[in-house]
Amino acid sequence: MPDRRITLRPRRYRRRRSALPAGVYGLAGAALVLSAAAAGLLSGARHVPASAVVERLSRPAAAAAALRDPTPLLARHGSLYLRLPVDPQAATQVAFHQASGDRAVHLDALVPDASVKDAARMKAVVPADGPAATDAEEAATIWHGSVIRLWRSNRRGAPDTAIDCGAEPGAGVFAPVSGTVVAVRPYKLYGRFDDFEIHIRPEGFDHLDLVLIHVDDVSVKAGDRVEGGVTRIARVRKMSDKTDLQLAAYTRNGGDHVHVQLNRTEPSQPPSALDGGS
Repeated sequence: MPDRRITLRPRRYRRRRSALPAGVYGLAGAALVLSAAAAGLLSGARHVPASAVVERLSRPAAAAAALRDPTPLLARHGSLYLRLPVDPQAATQVAFHQASGDRAVHLDALVPDASVKDAARMKAVVPADGPAATDAEEAATIWHGSVIRLWRSNRRGAPDTAIDCGAEPGAGVFAPVSGTVVAVRPYKLYGRFDDFEIHIRPEGFDHLDLVLIHVDDVSVKAGDRVEGGVTRIARVRKMSDKTDLQLAAYTRNGGDHVHVQLNRTEPSQPPSALDGGS
């Protein structure tokens, strides 16, 4: 908790400071706002009214975060596009594999395949913290990475029906699609380990249910509207200290990741829990 003790200053300092008319501070603030607006015009940015600048500067941090650029595109199912669920600089390795259960639909990667053998030999380097992408045009394109394809003999799902997006535990997880959160539930992975599942109904696709697991610090609830690649919904949960993860063979951080899959569902039926999986 920050130290909130107040340090008393000499009376003479307080008198000199209070001698300034209150209006001076208001004028100074107005000047800063107008300068910010003018700077946008001089730099070639679109016109931003001074009133909008005032409103933006007064927003709480949570609302300001919504102004971030979206994460890039990663995969698609028909005309529904999925965005990378973590910031690009946070991704370690991305793998497509079979989902658990038989309701998951096939996902087409929008990025090229990497050699699984090369990935296992080289292993992805855990990324260092870096500046977030600020170029809106760049952020709107397809991710510049690559994916590997993994096979699990104990899964009955079709190939490429789930995505493991590797990242460090604690990395922010963002909604892969725009839509409405329909459920947030705790469950036990393999009947043993605490985890959360988040269900999102993609906008315009009432027959589909996007599910994320291996998350913690969930910041959304049923009924919330989310924007693809923009709305932070959780953080990556640390699972590598509890169970062996297949992605560990291709990363240097134990294979921690967020799992994403897209299930078929009926609009009148609530989404059912995953059968389990990583």
